Amino acid sequence: MLGVRVSAFNENGLGEPDQDANSALTELDKGLRSGKVGEQCEAIVRFPKLFEKYPFPILINASLLKLSDVFRMGNNFLRLCVLRVCQQSEKHLDKISNVDEFVRRIYSVIHSNDPIARAVTLRIFGAVAAIIPERQQIHHSIRSSLDSHDSVEVEAAIYAAVQFAAQSKTFAISMCNKVSDMIQGQSTPANMKLQLIPILQYMHHDTNTAAMVRSLCIDLLPGYPAQDFVLVTLNTLTKLAAATLVDIPSQVNLLLNYLKNDPRWEIKSKALVDLYDLAKPGAHLWPPGAIDDIIDFVLKTKQTRILTPALRTCDTSLGGVSPGCATNTAWPAPSSRNSAISTATPHSPPWRPKPSKSSLRYCAIGDYKENLETDGAEEVIAALETLILLLTFSNEKHPAQLKAALKCAVRLCEAKQEYCEIFVELLGTRLDNIDSDYTIVICEALGAIGGLKPETLLPLIEAILNLLTALVEIPSPNQMQISTKTMLCTLIFQTLSGYNWNEQTYDTILNVVDNNNLWANYCIARAAVRYGHHKIAHHIFRGLTEQVSSEHFHFWLVCLKEMSEAEAQLYSEDSHTLITRLDTAVIHYNKAMAALKAASTPSHNLTFQAEYMKIRTEFLQCLVQLIYTCNILCIVPPPAIAATIVQNTRDEYQRHGYITNQLRKCVKDFKNCGDMHWKLYQTAFDADPTTLENMQILQQMCVLLEQCVESICVSGAKVREEPMEFGSKNIRLESQQLVKSCENALKVAQSIAEDSASATITHKQVEIMKKIVEILANASLPIPRYFFQVLQSTSVKLAISPQPRVLGEFISVQAGSQLAVKVEGVIQHGMRPGLFRRIGEVVIAVTSQLQSNPKNKEALDAKLLEQVSVLTQTVTPHKDFFTAQFLLAFPRGGQYLLVVEASVIDENSNTWKTGPRSSLTVKVPEEAKLTPISVPGMASNANVILMPEDSLFVRPHQKK
Repeated sequence: MLGVRVSAFNENGLGEPDQDANSALTELDKGLRSGKVGEQCEAIVRFPKLFEKYPFPILINASLLKLSDVFRMGNNFLRLCVLRVCQQSEKHLDKISNVDEFVRRIYSVIHSNDPIARAVTLRIFGAVAAIIPERQQIHHSIRSSLDSHDSVEVEAAIYAAVQFAAQSKTFAISMCNKVSDMIQGQSTPANMKLQLIPILQYMHHDTNTAAMVRSLCIDLLPGYPAQDFVLVTLNTLTKLAAATLVDIPSQVNLLLNYLKNDPRWEIKSKALVDLYDLAKPGAHLWPPGAIDDIIDFVLKTKQTRILTPALRTCDTSLGGVSPGCATNTAWPAPSSRNSAISTATPHSPPWRPKPSKSSLRYCAIGDYKENLETDGAEEVIAALETLILLLTFSNEKHPAQLKAALKCAVRLCEAKQEYCEIFVELLGTRLDNIDSDYTIVICEALGAIGGLKPETLLPLIEAILNLLTALVEIPSPNQMQISTKTMLCTLIFQTLSGYNWNEQTYDTILNVVDNNNLWANYCIARAAVRYGHHKIAHHIFRGLTEQVSSEHFHFWLVCLKEMSEAEAQLYSEDSHTLITRLDTAVIHYNKAMAALKAASTPSHNLTFQAEYMKIRTEFLQCLVQLIYTCNILCIVPPPAIAATIVQNTRDEYQRHGYITNQLRKCVKDFKNCGDMHWKLYQTAFDADPTTLENMQILQQMCVLLEQCVESICVSGAKVREEPMEFGSKNIRLESQQLVKSCENALKVAQSIAEDSASATITHKQVEIMKKIVEILANASLPIPRYFFQVLQSTSVKLAISPQPRVLGEFISVQAGSQLAVKVEGVIQHGMRPGLFRRIGEVVIAVTSQLQSNPKNKEALDAKLLEQVSVLTQTVTPHKDFFTAQFLLAFPRGGQYLLVVEASVIDENSNTWKTGPRSSLTVKVPEEAKLTPISVPGMASNANVILMPEDSLFVRPHQKK
């Protein structure tokens, strides 16, 4: 029988949503108390995962105190496991509230006779140095251990000294003489000197100490010329100069000296890296001629690995020095830089074995950003074209270098769009090989350039269609060829955005879909709806709905099919009227929303998608209602009492009767639709810029229609005359058709002002409104990327105390007392945190409102129910953790509803309503009232009063 290892711990315990923090900690605590070392180690290594899932101070404090006990009582292997936990949980260490107790338990091991135990103790103190930087007893222990005869303990003391020197000014200054004596001492081994030298980079807290340390390091350079010593010493001097700033000129000269005179390429490369580090904080402090020396070095060298840091240093220095700065003598003319870059680019294969990965990344782009003259730009572009051709024709494969060159080409096109035609023509000539490994990379570059200037891709349409036809004829395509077909179809969608398709193009795409796998077809359909080609997308989605194994995926595809059909109906070329097309689109959107509800799961609730389609449906219904309202002018005449209504309301527009009120209702509907777009925009914190731009344009469409209708039926209202603003100057390709429709509608709307001088609703104005509706309805809607794909994932998790003992029950608060509410939260990130924006602050709002009692509705005044108490607090997260406290008062007895809601503020001070939202019920007992009752057998001139303690007191009536 095979032996099966049974773990005492639940393998998925920390990942199950139904297991709370207390039960998870209890389970691990059982492992810590186990008598088996293996189970203890297994419990210890699970604590970092526990901290990531429940990063709350009370749990982290209790856990680390338990681990400190294990460290104090266990063996060296368990201590090493605890050390790893502290090193992996660095961002949670400042949540320990009992720091003294934690240090006391750990510090007791420093007196052990075992040098290994003392070494692990020193390392754990170094790992937690951020929370105990000024503990003098630990400083003394580190200094004492540096004199130990055990090398393991000395190395641990050096590690702890580095960590404490980075955190404590006192420790850094006190250790300066000790470290310098050890470095200069003959008894210290060379490997320990290499570990001691990095401590000196933190000795920058006062001028004298920094000068002494710099002098010591410079004296070490000729005395220890070995490569390892030179590399470590130069790095220490660079860090020290970057902190003090006053030593930057001398440090730059020192690094240039090693760059020019030292024959070792590792040291040359390190000098360039250190120059790059010095260019970021103090490029304006560089001595004159420093960049000229670097460019001269670039012109003379033939080592490709040196070119990348050299050009990167030049680019960073350009960003740190303004063109008009007085100290700009360190920066040469643009022509000199472009000459260096052209020299760094291979023009012919014989003398350049392998091009540098990033040697072209900085050519001429910085000059365009700084509005400088670019005399040698043509030479750089010619060199870049040569490199691209060389890489694509070469038998050796260099995909990373080709990507870097193409990225440089795209950046040049972004800086100056006149170059788009040059690179499109060049790359178009390399699309003739369907088996090339570079076809996908070239297609990506063409797509990036086409997104900037799509008309430049029109000459390539025939070549792309021919390449797609050749790919379709391959009987068993590999994965690279399938990806190539997807990229080529995307190029077609980009190029034909806003154009009508011919039969050849449509048939070619259909042939690709018929001879493709299902996932590739889904990607093609997704790209089609992103660029507004809903007809072909509907054809693809219709064929995919029955080809999935999951019910949720089936309904998701049904939703996409109905949505694409709805949009395709809006701008179809059939002879249906506008009303019919709008009604059909609304019907399909309703079907899509019903399918989306069936596709939602607890882990994927599809909230954004549902709200986006809901708002789109509301907008189309508003358009239908506006057309029906415009037709009222010809169908419904004004009432006989219209003149009387005008006199009573002093509103001349009431002379037209029913249409006036209906038009004003349309104004409110469009305003509500625009507000819904804005609310959805505020919740999309993780959305990409194109998605946010899409929602801005749709909101502006609602605002435009609101103003147009309002100018017809409300006195004093006008249509905007200035061009529409969408938040960005360069509108992305996906949104350009929407923007053109808005601009065309705005031009048509300007003619409404000609007839709005008198308070009348004319047939001309009504026809103009119908034309505006038709323009906006015929605009192809690009479905944003965030609808399908989330590139950045950020969520806020809250823990509110106090909590009721039983879920769903209320919290009891005594009358006249206050309730302290503590809100703790943690920010959780996905795979790419901060891709588009980061959280700068978190706003916590606590709302308290008195609830009505269904049994005694007359007891509470309606005004009391309308009173809402709102308390807000803005906190700054520290290592993705934040906390806020509130003190709530309840003016009267009853049942209150507490709502705790979080919103975030990004680094640009924009507020996002991300949530989450939690609610609690608080019950405050009402004050008891004195209620007289009658008691049988008691005199008529007496009564019994029930007191709050339910005791009986007899009190006779007073005679009048």
